[in-house]
Amino acid sequence: MNYLALMITLLTYSLIVTRGVTKIPPWASMFLGGVLMVTLGVLSPQQALQSINMDVILFLVTLFIFASALEVSGFLKFLAAYIVEKLREPKRVLLGVLVLSGILSNLVTNDGISASWTPVILESSRRLGTEEKPFLYALAFGVTIGSVMLPTGNPQNLLIALNGGIRDPFLTFMMYLAIPTLINLLLSYPILLMMFRNKLSSYSARDKEVIRLDDPKLAYLSIILLTITVGGFFLLSILGVDILIASLTTSSLLLLLTHKRREIVRRMDWSTIIFFMGLFMFTQGMIQGGVLETLFKYLPQPSSVLAIMVVSVALSQVISNVPLVAIYIPFMLAHGDVSVSDMLSLAAGSTIAGNLTLIGAASNVIISEASESRGGKGFGFFEFIKYSLPILAVNFIVLYLFLGL
Repeated sequence: MNYLALMITLLTYSLIVTRGVTKIPPWASMFLGGVLMVTLGVLSPQQALQSINMDVILFLVTLFIFASALEVSGFLKFLAAYIVEKLREPKRVLLGVLVLSGILSNLVTNDGISASWTPVILESSRRLGTEEKPFLYALAFGVTIGSVMLPTGNPQNLLIALNGGIRDPFLTFMMYLAIPTLINLLLSYPILLMMFRNKLSSYSARDKEVIRLDDPKLAYLSIILLTITVGGFFLLSILGVDILIASLTTSSLLLLLTHKRREIVRRMDWSTIIFFMGLFMFTQGMIQGGVLETLFKYLPQPSSVLAIMVVSVALSQVISNVPLVAIYIPFMLAHGDVSVSDMLSLAAGSTIAGNLTLIGAASNVIISEASESRGGKGFGFFEFIKYSLPILAVNFIVLYLFLGL
């Protein structure tokens, strides 16, 4: 084993684990780890470049173009405000935030919904005369639960769809995970009501607010092209054609047809792109340096759906879900005889891991920091666990029943 590779691995994961203390975001730590694999000679520059999966990078770029366009147009904020304005009553708003954020996370990623909806939820809770915490938790749980359903819901699902050997990934994810995801969203609602029953009773009637899109033309263009994109994903998946063609075509048309193209590109989630570039180089360095081969000897064997789900939920709290999936996919493939259910259990477990601790998913941190920076309340570490454990238990059981039995 290359001990330089081992030292870089330990340094990188130490930075990720201690991000609550160092305040260094995981994307910066992972990019450093990937770069160190090259600068210290574990990988050659050519090997590093070859390790970067351009299918994943381009897919994320195209997805983030749509997410940014919907945010620039004001559509995401418009939708959140519209939900509050129409539902009015706090308990109904809670359900709307939980279910719709979960469904929409599959179109513009869980992090995109978390960032764009948090400011609206803060303002809406003030207008409702209700504490913001129940709605913030509904948002956090909603985007985590909902993003299980499709490869586009979160980065780890995308890695599994592209590298996990799953045929027709969009259809397969939908067939196996759509129903349990919707069940989990609905079952989580009464749990939230019970936990926050004393914080949803206040209601101050306010005058109806006029809600408008910032840029209706851009919003309609984005929605039309995004709808075509999603349809293209399923069609190309059936035909056995690379699904990237759909999003590449429609996202390039979007940038061509709007005059706000510079603002869209400027507000894209480039930190996630940098994270993935670093992750690919870092993971290849671990393989090249023999670190993964050694690690595989100590990891629990992926012998069942239950074992894979337990490992992915637990280890995601330590090394984060995306790095875990990047490491565990080759481990599972090397183990041999990997079923579709096995790969989807990795997707499900690593995603609902966000419903265990605050650091289990980046979306939790995004919501908490976005709220605190605007004068709202954030999530406490142990407070989050208190509210999340009942949700996680139900989510885990439902997904296991669908995937493991």
